[in-house]
Amino acid sequence: MNKSNKEYLYKLLKVASPSGFETDAQKITREYLRGTCDDISSDVNGNLIAFKRGQSDLKVMIVGHADEIGFMVNYIDENGYIYVKPLGGFDVSLLPGLRLDIHHAGKIVRGIIGKNAPHMSRGDSDTPKLKMEDIWIDIGAKDKKDAEKKVSIGDIITYHSQIEELSEDLIVSKATDNKVGVYIAAAVMKALAKTSIQANYYAVSSVGEETTMKGSRTSSYKIEPDIAIAVDVTFSSDVPGADKRKFGDVKLGKGPTLALGAALHPGLNKHLQALAKKHKIPLQLEISPSYTGTDADAIHAQRNGVATAVLSIPNRYMHSPNEIINLQDLDNAVLLLTEFVKTVDAKIDLSR
Repeated sequence: MNKSNKEYLYKLLKVASPSGFETDAQKITREYLRGTCDDISSDVNGNLIAFKRGQSDLKVMIVGHADEIGFMVNYIDENGYIYVKPLGGFDVSLLPGLRLDIHHAGKIVRGIIGKNAPHMSRGDSDTPKLKMEDIWIDIGAKDKKDAEKKVSIGDIITYHSQIEELSEDLIVSKATDNKVGVYIAAAVMKALAKTSIQANYYAVSSVGEETTMKGSRTSSYKIEPDIAIAVDVTFSSDVPGADKRKFGDVKLGKGPTLALGAALHPGLNKHLQALAKKHKIPLQLEISPSYTGTDADAIHAQRNGVATAVLSIPNRYMHSPNEIINLQDLDNAVLLLTEFVKTVDAKIDLSR
């Protein structure tokens, strides 16, 4: 990964952009793509759409979602403790003890997620499943009045997390789900900046995937792509206890994964597999029998239908503040999709 791309990726991972509040992340991508394409536009939902004109009528859309999981302040009790509602899906049992960033009036207020310690809980020894309302955020406030000087109902909250390089290739960060998809779509555009292509290429940084899917649904309606490739993250099964009978064999550093399933176009998948083989780009396979859990679910049945694929980056510890990915998988995803957009033309067979 070159220095410019790495700087862009790290800026994207650091910025807060919980679902529905992606503006700051979109600014970073807009700046990165400045001067590399024919047009960059935004829509009423906050999608960022970069466009490179091709020499045919074929339209190719590559989309990653800019939103990350987060919370919103819902209630402040009389003692100054804060209760929240989630933006996206969480394993609540993972949350106690974590540090959070509460974004209030342009400043960050640090909070700690609290819950009763096990020896303080009443009742039998069986611990019930933890619910969001069972935990709170402690900002060190004396009482409700003191807390209201620092935070407000509706403030957005994200994990407090730093990017760290565990090795030459492995990084740990919040929000690789799915800033890496945005990165890949944008890096493909930048790689093609001085290349003449047949297809019209749309690199889309969508919004709201973790909550509503509104971004991919409305952007694909507007673009009317012939081909769409959703780029996201996927669960790796290279950790202790992972059941490969359920999740398949997916490893970090062995290339991006291509999903096979009912919603996904077999001809497009075969084309991508052939390209990977031709250019010796490592590619793993995973199975998504019905819904994919990605932007593809909102795209493939849009209007008259869209030939859709899902390319994903293996991810350890998804939806935690410490997601781990391999940068080589990102590089290989960019190589594969750059080659695809560079070579695809109207002759591609999308019949089924």
